[in-house]
Amino acid sequence: MGIAFFDLDKTLLRASSSSLYVRHLWRRRLISVREVLWVAWVSAQYSLNRLDFPRAMARLSRRIKGGDAVFTKRLCDEWVREELVHYVAPKALARVREHQAKGDLVIVLSASTQFVVAPLAEHLGLPYRCTELEVVDGRFTGEIVGEACFGQGKRYWGERLAEAHGVSLRECTFYTDSYTDLPLLEAVGCPVAVNPDLKLARYAAQRGWRVERFY
Repeated sequence: MGIAFFDLDKTLLRASSSSLYVRHLWRRRLISVREVLWVAWVSAQYSLNRLDFPRAMARLSRRIKGGDAVFTKRLCDEWVREELVHYVAPKALARVREHQAKGDLVIVLSASTQFVVAPLAEHLGLPYRCTELEVVDGRFTGEIVGEACFGQGKRYWGERLAEAHGVSLRECTFYTDSYTDLPLLEAVGCPVAVNPDLKLARYAAQRGWRVERFY
């Protein structure tokens, strides 16, 4: 048995969940124009690997209806159920089922938070590891619990998960679109660039990695 790790945004999903979520908040009038512009800037910096995006989103969470985590969970559960599930790429899901048919364990490994990843992974019937926002007394603190599942942190969690299941990372596959996931891509035995960003596409070509189009 091996492990197939799947990134969430622009890999399992054919879009960025954070961008879709901000649009959802905008329609609900739960976010200001200033915050929308700030998130757009943060997203751009994240794409360039110049920003700690999970921690930035943790700070944003404190500002959504006073940092009410109960409200956010209810809002996200509804949003995932009614909207986000329709963004799962059929080819990505087919690849997930192929791995499962071979006896591989499939795990979602995402920088996104538990409020997005948990309900979607549960909908797909998959275990997951993500960036966990700290909640105290039902409210966001603006901090992250443990290691953010981003960059080197994603490799950290990949190593912990592989170890927990008695598998070497060299026996693992990792599907992702983002150059920011390079630490784990270089550690697994089978790195796969899915609809890769420009930087990852160039790097994958240099290394002879498999490139796939899920959408």
